[in-house]
Amino acid sequence: MFCSSISEIGVPIKEDIYAYLRDLLDSEEVIPIFMLSDNYYSSAACLNEMGAVWMKQKDYFTFLLPDFEFSKIKGAINPGKRGVSLQYHSERELQNLKEDLNQFREEMSNLLHIEKHRNWERKRDEFIRQIHNVKIDMGVIDINLKECEGFCIGEFEHYGCTVKYDKAKNKICSQIDFSKTKAEICSIVIFTEELDVSYLYKTEKKLVFDLKASDTICSVEVECRLKNRDVRMTVPTSADWENYSISLSEFAGGISEWQALKEIKFLLRRKDTIGGRIEIRNMSLS
Repeated sequence: MFCSSISEIGVPIKEDIYAYLRDLLDSEEVIPIFMLSDNYYSSAACLNEMGAVWMKQKDYFTFLLPDFEFSKIKGAINPGKRGVSLQYHSERELQNLKEDLNQFREEMSNLLHIEKHRNWERKRDEFIRQIHNVKIDMGVIDINLKECEGFCIGEFEHYGCTVKYDKAKNKICSQIDFSKTKAEICSIVIFTEELDVSYLYKTEKKLVFDLKASDTICSVEVECRLKNRDVRMTVPTSADWENYSISLSEFAGGISEWQALKEIKFLLRRKDTIGGRIEIRNMSLS
């Protein structure tokens, strides 16, 4: 294995860096692996290496580090080439990532004639956990608003709570109408799979989001579903966009309970409102 940024497995001392890389890429046994990020594209050395791989017309694998999207791929790397994103926001995306890594292992085993390790799944899951924790240590987790749904709690025959994700504007648009349901509570649910945010709770991080609501709605309850219970607090609303920043400690709950943040919900109660429109955007834990 060769990595130019690590002395132990990089370019030997006194060697010409680019001559060494050129000779390396002349070998048929070399398989380039790109780990793409914003930092990668800001590095002249990385871009030179990318160009060298392109000039040699070598086949390669592409991994996208968290917070780097496929739409950002440019330069000599083919954006249409199937890559692996190491970021996930839902249980489904996590399972897709595991399957992508399984396929990568199969490819590498066949290309390099490597014996398959019996503890692969454990090591794979540990790798995913480490990548996830690196992002948490950076102090910011963007909440994926795509995984959302509306519920009329306790009501199954009528539908008085519609929730849709606006992809173009990256926001949630919801309409609550208590005249169309017998439910006492309507809920806008954002699924976060099971995020371990105990570190963020311990370091006084906040749930941050923008929200605006119809003038028929004066307040909304923000609820977090944790490991063993739900914790919530009430915030006033406005007909204009307002930014909210709520410390996780304000929700209460012990630090161990924040090891599993499963859902973030916005609740409206019949006794408080007839309903109306609510929009949510720019949600993160930071």
